Amino acid sequence: MDRESPLPLWAQLLDDLRARIAAGEFLERFPTDKEMIEQYNVSRQTVREAVRRLELDGVVVRHRGRGTVLTNTRFEQHLGTLYSLFRELEKKGHRQWSRVLTQDVVEDPELAELHNLVETKFFHLERVRFADDLEVAIDSIKIPLVFSKPLIEVNFEHTSLYDELERLCGIIPSKGDERIAPILLNDLEAGLLGVKPPCAALLLARTTFMNDLLLESRTTKIRGDRYCFVSSFTNTQSVGPNPASAEITSFVI
Repeated sequence: MDRESPLPLWAQLLDDLRARIAAGEFLERFPTDKEMIEQYNVSRQTVREAVRRLELDGVVVRHRGRGTVLTNTRFEQHLGTLYSLFRELEKKGHRQWSRVLTQDVVEDPELAELHNLVETKFFHLERVRFADDLEVAIDSIKIPLVFSKPLIEVNFEHTSLYDELERLCGIIPSKGDERIAPILLNDLEAGLLGVKPPCAALLLARTTFMNDLLLESRTTKIRGDRYCFVSSFTNTQSVGPNPASAEITSFVI
């Protein structure tokens, strides 16, 4: 705690707790008021005000006799199929919406050369994705302009890219791949996602195709505390009259 800072102690504590939550701490147990008083060397009122603010934001819930616990703000998403974050969040009862940062046409000769495209102009969409009032991810999408010109005028605050591609362009992706890697958010990205840097996140790099033609090149930077992975599988060598076929499914959001 910086006692010479003009920022109140409760606000400094709140920022630090948010950063620790975003980094994946407190998943099993949130610290008690007493523990935070001792750790941060602050008053009980300071701790209560910081936790009250977390509760107002829907990050934690106070239970009499049980203390403070994190709310369930993680989502799950099947991998292995072409999924739409918009549709999956809506199906789970969340209000999905986006704050559009960029929606224009850009030149990208390197991306065009990588996929042997004559066209070097791309429709570019960059947006912050929300589930209810929670910042979830930052999307950056490029689609060859020859396929996507009608998308320039679409309001992407509350709609699915794939739905608009099909509705306006008559295009449905036929295949794709996605790679996931851990990253650290920079200051701008952390600010957009409502976390305090340095903060770990997940980078999803997706490429989709229409037959063998590049359709979409997308990067999605996701808050690590908003996503989880789960795998389920069956043993192809299991004993029995009807052994199950192999199936591996991963979940992410």
